[in-house]
Amino acid sequence: MRTILLAVVSFMFFAGFTSCLDDDDDSTPQYMELGVTEYGPDDEKLVFTDSESTLQIRSYPGSFEFTDSVRILMRYSVFETGEEEDIYDYMVDALSIQDVVLKDIVELNEENRDTIGTDQLFINDIWISGGYLNVDFAFYGNDEVHYINVVKDPDEQTGDETEIYLQVRHDDRGDEMINRYRGLMSFYLEPLQVDGHDEVTLIFENQGFYAAPYEEFEVDYEY
Repeated sequence: MRTILLAVVSFMFFAGFTSCLDDDDDSTPQYMELGVTEYGPDDEKLVFTDSESTLQIRSYPGSFEFTDSVRILMRYSVFETGEEEDIYDYMVDALSIQDVVLKDIVELNEENRDTIGTDQLFINDIWISGGYLNVDFAFYGNDEVHYINVVKDPDEQTGDETEIYLQVRHDDRGDEMINRYRGLMSFYLEPLQVDGHDEVTLIFENQGFYAAPYEEFEVDYEY
């Protein structure tokens, strides 16, 4: 059974991410999804979405250079639905494609503990999709590149190996707090798998060292 596409009414990112979408009865529906690029057997440009659909891209903005195995956020409209023999679920026209930074989760140690950053950060949401941990965040800055990381502190772990405590860390690199930016990053989850279990709980507690601490997030990671 084909995965049902979910129309996006509004979804906004700042600093290079896609702006607000509006759908109405007089326009072609537009969708936004996270996914990973891949070439098909005949060099078809495919995207495997977090909702487990295979999209073949018919057209896309010339500013985007399609390469294999890249995590992206894509806004698109559907040109046609694939048939049983097709390699795609939907043939689509990409209206915008943005690279999504994909990183490893950092294990804190004596060398990096005091340099990973504890600057102000706003967490809008944390969720798992497509086998990745996704963090929707915001911060104030100006011209500098900021560093965002998810870290695991060995000192915060308990005796329950199925509960993993994580933190989102931000290093503003001394940037001025002038403009508000919003972004999205993804993180590899495989290193958090525990032998003998098929699920762990990821817990992000309120961190008091932030100027604007976020609420606690708890997400289940099934693998």
